[in-house]
Amino acid sequence: MNTLQENHNELFKFLDTSTSPYHAVKNVREHLLEVNFTQLDEQAPWELSTGGYFIERDGSIAAWYFKESEEATNGLAIVSAHTDSPNLRLKPILKGHQVGLSQFGVEVYGGALLNSWLDRDLGISGRLITLSPNGDIKENLVQINEPLAKIPQLAIHLNRSVNENGLILNPQQHLRPIWNDTSSDTTDLIDFISAESGIDRQSIQSWDLMLHDLQKASYVGADRQWVASARIDNLTSCYASLSSFIKSVSDGRSKRVPILCLFNHEEVGSTSAAGAAGNLLPLLIQRIFKGKDYSEAMANSILVSADGAHATHPNYLEKHDLDHEIRMNAGIAIKRNSNERYATTAIGQATAQRICESNNIPYQLFNNRSDLACGSTIGPISSANLGISTIDLGIPQLSMHSTRELCGISDVAYLEDFLFNFLGS
Repeated sequence: MNTLQENHNELFKFLDTSTSPYHAVKNVREHLLEVNFTQLDEQAPWELSTGGYFIERDGSIAAWYFKESEEATNGLAIVSAHTDSPNLRLKPILKGHQVGLSQFGVEVYGGALLNSWLDRDLGISGRLITLSPNGDIKENLVQINEPLAKIPQLAIHLNRSVNENGLILNPQQHLRPIWNDTSSDTTDLIDFISAESGIDRQSIQSWDLMLHDLQKASYVGADRQWVASARIDNLTSCYASLSSFIKSVSDGRSKRVPILCLFNHEEVGSTSAAGAAGNLLPLLIQRIFKGKDYSEAMANSILVSADGAHATHPNYLEKHDLDHEIRMNAGIAIKRNSNERYATTAIGQATAQRICESNNIPYQLFNNRSDLACGSTIGPISSANLGISTIDLGIPQLSMHSTRELCGISDVAYLEDFLFNFLGS
């Protein structure tokens, strides 16, 4: 097996097993522990010496490599991405049945393409929160990778005009999955999940559970040039960020302090204790500097926000600015927007282009149609929160926010190469 194939296998494994933000953090944690990083508790005092460290908070994870506090005055090189993806999440009370079928309510998380969740084999993953006899609250990860639930679409015979008028879905009414027959002895979903995961039902207090598509990541195309998977937005960026961060630390040539920060809750605006709009990263930086004045270091710092970019869709050319055509496997997309939906300035663009051109990394320039609203990322939020130069870029993809997204396999390597050279610059 060649190195390229091995890298793809690792990417596919990361995509397949990171079925919730908490599982993504678990996978990142395991990689960091393998290279001797130390997990720190935010609630305890820190005594930092040379080495790698990381912290976790509610589906987010931040890692850095510390040499000495004086080195930090050179500034920080921060790579950021997000661990969450649009999906369907289970409500706090799970009950209900109709016509002999057991169901439960779900809530739409983020801007999901709702039709893509119909007629899929769905598992459940996330976390169960338990209470021990002595009063300790504990997070327990669960992952059911079996076709437990289904959201069946209405037959065309009962909706004859669906292809002409479009599919209209009411999230409260039309997205309730079926998971069992009411005649079954298994009538309580949490009873079933606790039995499957080996967690005492009586100790379960609450949960953050979500549905995930069971189809695994795969190659697509005559030359196997694309990858189709759930959660490409934004696990491909998490994977490339982690890989380049570990490689950069091992290489040891970075003049700045390298930081990796993967945030939860980007898809719902980042305004949370674990999101990019929260204090996770600012407080981490304060603790790295140990209360010293770090204004000069921050002025020398730079952040890359890595997130998916829209490839030009061949069937919907009217939705794109064709002066800024973006193709899969043609390089990373550097994102510009004059209304600050992306944080890249002209200086940031020139900085990214310099890294690309110096290292033979292909790149493209993305800009939205002027008559269409533009999406956003954690870039502008982090830039405002920290007051440092920020570059927004990412891998071009199609079917963004579907249960099954598509991107170019070479672009993952291009992003990883870019981030490695960014961290070392």
